[in-house]
Amino acid sequence: MKKFVLLLIFIISMTSASAVEYRSVGSNAEFCAYTFDSEYFLILSFKDDDDNRLSNNTIVKFKLLDGTVIRLEGTDGSTKTTTSAVNWGFGIVTGSSSEKHFAVVRITREEIEMLAIGVDKVAINTLPEVYKRSKWSGKETFGKRLYDDFMNLTSEFEE
Repeated sequence: MKKFVLLLIFIISMTSASAVEYRSVGSNAEFCAYTFDSEYFLILSFKDDDDNRLSNNTIVKFKLLDGTVIRLEGTDGSTKTTTSAVNWGFGIVTGSSSEKHFAVVRITREEIEMLAIGVDKVAINTLPEVYKRSKWSGKETFGKRLYDDFMNLTSEFEE
């Protein structure tokens, strides 16, 4: 039994070690590091709501702790739509849907290095209102963790 438990713990730790780490900046937006073909990208996972809908031409701005602003541009690369419905009987059906976007934003090595300074504020060009965050859980380590995620990336042919 003890060997089984140790094997299970090992398997769980190995699968979580290779999982993508998303860094949240509020309830709608999460970021992760990505590389392909020796280029770096920031993937923005964004869940639409009534006040904030991601546009096709995505712009993300980070205001760093030293006052510097990093402006990154990209495109909405994919959308995941989730729908649900409840049949209450008597011909009454209610439902809802939500959309989660995955925008691909190019980032340079120099901009990645700047993230280590720390991020103070985030702005994303959503419609009809700009998505702005100056307070979120994990803010103190957000920039450094994202920087570390980029430093730990491997190429598409490395195991």
